[in-house]
Amino acid sequence: MEQTVKIALALSGGGVRALAHLGVIDVLRENGFEIMAISGSSGGALVGSLIADGKTTEEIRTIFKNMKRTDMMKGLSSKGGIFSLKQIEKILDEKLTYKEIETLPMPFIVAATDFAEGEIRYFEEGPISTLCAASSSLTPFFAPMAYKDMLLADGGLMDNLPTKPLKKYGYPIIGINVNPIVKEEQGNVFQTTFRALVLMMAANIEASRYFADYYIEVADCEGINIFDLHQLDDAYNAGVKEAESIMHHLKEKLTTIRI
Repeated sequence: MEQTVKIALALSGGGVRALAHLGVIDVLRENGFEIMAISGSSGGALVGSLIADGKTTEEIRTIFKNMKRTDMMKGLSSKGGIFSLKQIEKILDEKLTYKEIETLPMPFIVAATDFAEGEIRYFEEGPISTLCAASSSLTPFFAPMAYKDMLLADGGLMDNLPTKPLKKYGYPIIGINVNPIVKEEQGNVFQTTFRALVLMMAANIEASRYFADYYIEVADCEGINIFDLHQLDDAYNAGVKEAESIMHHLKEKLTTIRI
């Protein structure tokens, strides 16, 4: 690619699978794409916040690798979920150079579900760690988090690919989904509940794809457990593989709408 192509990225949630975003981002950058704005839901918000903060993909991978499963499952909650993500909020806050969204070096948007009002909220200002943890609070596994006069839950419940709020920046939007839908046999109550949530998120992704100039679905994430931190490298590698496989077509399409 002879010239840089400036883009905006919308990153889906997906727990551990969100590390696939980093694999895609590395390949994009290697091929001359420059990220100008980011939005994210859930795990995509966590990854996106660190990219917007100026962290390298290797630094972000290290942050996630140093997390323990107990960090995700720490703190029983009696307020609408089994666990709390307060420890994840603390870890993120410690790693961030910038603490408020509006102070970040690039535009960043966090999608979170207003649980009480039943509406999606797109945050362009406010405490990064609090809002990203709230955006990752997948009920009923994790309790919604209070913020101002709202009770916020996983952004993926209502918009797991927040492309629409990126339109105002005028850059070609690439939507990255790390949750491919594959056939599954019926499991236990936990597995069935999670499957229902994934299917619901897949439905709202279909609506959000309309606002993307290019859509990437990371196929090899299908076998990755969203809570299994031992599969972080698998997720990253899946992102690299997917991005490399579509790069020729992506260049052809987006170079025609270069900003």
